[in-house]
Amino acid sequence: MSVFCKTGTFGKWAGTMLSQFKFNAYIRFFMLAYFDFSFFSILKIMEGDTSSPTRQVATFFSYAFFVMSIVVPVFLLSIILRKFPVFKEKAGKEKFNTLMLKIDKGSKWRVVQPMFFFGRRIVTAGLLCLPIDNQYIFLQYIFVLVTSHIYILYLVATKPY
Repeated sequence: MSVFCKTGTFGKWAGTMLSQFKFNAYIRFFMLAYFDFSFFSILKIMEGDTSSPTRQVATFFSYAFFVMSIVVPVFLLSIILRKFPVFKEKAGKEKFNTLMLKIDKGSKWRVVQPMFFFGRRIVTAGLLCLPIDNQYIFLQYIFVLVTSHIYILYLVATKPY
């Protein structure tokens, strides 16, 4: 019966898996939904129609989601930078493996990659919301092309994997 208690083999394994899951699930969901939240928030804010109470509530939540799409990545990156010395130990890395998924644990400079992930998505969402008759519509294509090349050059130069 000691297999199922906290100090048993299964209990230790379950504790390790749960400690990883509590960060992984939330952060992965946020990373997947980040572009959608940003894009639809910007669309609703640019629409500007607050003629009914329902539209006012939708506009309020759009502002809230847009602010959240700026604040949450900064918060996550501050956690990474604050906990960086802990990541050099194996037990510390296991608890934050999603935050550190694509970051080389040997250099704080490699934290640029998640910042690039979130920054590129919020700027792309803003550019995709430009009206079709806007004179700067070509910026969408140029931005996506240039940032894709920058990311490839970064990967070639630093070889973080």
